Amino acid sequence: MSFGSRVRGAARCKAAVVFGAVALAATIGLVPLSSARSGSSGVLLSLELRDDSDLQSLTAFGATVRYSYRGRGVAQVPGSNLETFVARFPGAVVLDTLEPGVGYWLVVPGVGSAIDSIAAYAELTRLEQEGLWLVAVGEGLEECVSRFAFSMMPLPDRVEARALLRRRIPSVPALGAAARAAISPEKLELMREVAGRVSEDSVRAIVHCMSVDDSTGELRSRYTFRREAAWIPHMVREKLKAAMGGAGTDSLHGFPIRFFGIDTLLYNVVGVVPGRVPGTGRFVVCGHYDAIGNRTQYSEPGRYWDYRVDPAPGADDNATGLASVLECARALNGLQFDFDIEYVLFCAEEQGLFGSKAYTGYNDTLGSNIIGTLNFDMHGFRDLADSTFVRTNVSSAWLSDHVAAVSQALYDSLGLGVGITTIDGVIDASDHSSFWVRGYDAIHFFEHFSIPPLYPYYHTIYDTEDKVNFDLCRKVAALGAASLAYFAETGDSWDLEVQSGDIEFRVESSPWPVIRAVAGEVLTVVPSFHNVGGPASESLAVFVRVYDGDPAAGGRLVGERLVEGEMAAGASPEVQPFDWLLTERDVGEHAIYLVVDAGEGEGNVANNKASAELVVSSTSLALRHSFVFPNPLGPDGDGGKLRFFLTKEAGAVELDLYDVSGRRVGGCRDGSCGAVTLEPGDDNEIDLAAIIAEANLAPGVYSYRLRVEDGQDTKGCVGSFAVVR
Repeated sequence: MSFGSRVRGAARCKAAVVFGAVALAATIGLVPLSSARSGSSGVLLSLELRDDSDLQSLTAFGATVRYSYRGRGVAQVPGSNLETFVARFPGAVVLDTLEPGVGYWLVVPGVGSAIDSIAAYAELTRLEQEGLWLVAVGEGLEECVSRFAFSMMPLPDRVEARALLRRRIPSVPALGAAARAAISPEKLELMREVAGRVSEDSVRAIVHCMSVDDSTGELRSRYTFRREAAWIPHMVREKLKAAMGGAGTDSLHGFPIRFFGIDTLLYNVVGVVPGRVPGTGRFVVCGHYDAIGNRTQYSEPGRYWDYRVDPAPGADDNATGLASVLECARALNGLQFDFDIEYVLFCAEEQGLFGSKAYTGYNDTLGSNIIGTLNFDMHGFRDLADSTFVRTNVSSAWLSDHVAAVSQALYDSLGLGVGITTIDGVIDASDHSSFWVRGYDAIHFFEHFSIPPLYPYYHTIYDTEDKVNFDLCRKVAALGAASLAYFAETGDSWDLEVQSGDIEFRVESSPWPVIRAVAGEVLTVVPSFHNVGGPASESLAVFVRVYDGDPAAGGRLVGERLVEGEMAAGASPEVQPFDWLLTERDVGEHAIYLVVDAGEGEGNVANNKASAELVVSSTSLALRHSFVFPNPLGPDGDGGKLRFFLTKEAGAVELDLYDVSGRRVGGCRDGSCGAVTLEPGDDNEIDLAAIIAEANLAPGVYSYRLRVEDGQDTKGCVGSFAVVR
């Protein structure tokens, strides 16, 4: 597991807090956007990323997203666009003006970094709260980065837009939640068989071989730039070839790297087992084979690690992950999959994920369909319980949910619990991060999300095989292999399935799918479905229907397509999209249902329907209706709400209450109305009970006047309610 980075160097580092409060900007040296040099080649800034429309605006300004975390992002904006950028993102704060030869790294205090020590090399500002720090590094700071590589991560040159959007489950075989919920006896037996093929003795032998040189009895070093480590990728390739048992192909993928002023060529080890259906995509099973010992002084004060002579055995980090990749290859050998499986062992993970960056960048240029990735890194020390952790991001949650479901199904035989941790961002401490940055789904098997002090020998010369829980390693590898075995062909009958992500909405003004549209726009509805079972014995005629609302409750049919032909296992047939002209009558919130119907031949129709959210707003503000619920109300309001429907987002609200004589007896303005949502649709409400209690209203009949405004228009409506004892 790496918290490494690459040095471009500098005599000094300059740093700023990336996601601290804007109010602290003056204290820590950040400046308002408008004061940046507009003639510069570009500016790095922090800003709020609320939704997809913000990403669309960034694209329009020629900006590049370089990081995102908890609703904020780091973007690079051309200097020529700064003036117009201010109006769209008024809360943006400049982090730095870009300069030639300067690179940027993130420092994460929560993973064991020593901020005070880094401050000896970098101009860091300490804040009371925990947060991220951005460090700009130029020439001459190799020592700074190499010494603290466990807590410094390079800022990506760009983050693909697809990595930042709310996304669907991939359109590939058998990935839906409904299919997972009903694991057939045949699938369950196959998964148990595959899990049983993983051998603890085999895991132990691999970890021993990678961490100890039997010819001398001494610890090995797998540090990337150790001269004698050059043979390691060749040894790993031979082991992968043996694990694959002659299936597929194996190769070394070279990639150039410049590190510490030296240009060199490093190698990823890759094995590919082709699937039965070309073009279906690929699953990647990966881990890194290099190791490092630069935290030795934290286990033994004063004992500094010298990579030229000291070992880096890396038994837990990451001979355990390497062993899991090899065991998956061995356990899955002979199974038939529609998709390819690619086993990859990365180099230079510890210096900043360079091997996985090279791999994902190469695949991205080819337009490769990477369905999902299982990354094994450092998962063998947790001997307190038979459990492992799986780290995921939001878009990869379908994959972590699948692994958790498989673990539960196999618990009686495997006995391994799974904890899920979700990261709201795209940068993390291992090779799955390189997939996230490119917008590919990936999960990470690891022993715990807070490594120090759980494993005190992390990145030290004492990370040796006696610290490894080999039974736990066997179980983790078995879980990974069984999770993939679920997708193997078992001769099941055909089964059509739709998922919420199979309904995609597009408009001409956006390059990405949307969940919000405006009346007057043409909404293109793109439906899809999948055969998650075996092949159909005859050609099928499948009706694909889209409804505004649940058809079982009278939802309106808005589009229909007929798909005819053969239905192979894992097929995702092409469905022609259709256009829907949105009008003012469509303004509001919608549940759009997608339903597939192939007639009486399909045995399982429970997974033939799914829905997705769509919000349609208006170009003009209207307050269409309002009502009090319940009505009448008790003397204290009895939890009463005033609910109302808006056609577009508003910015201010005002409520007045009157008695029968027309005298104002209560009300509220903006903030005093409580937490009011002023968005398109009928979910807007005001806590009327609190206002009634504050006004101490007597029993009787009252009227109200409600007004909202959006900065251009003000709209209002009136109504009445009763208060009883």
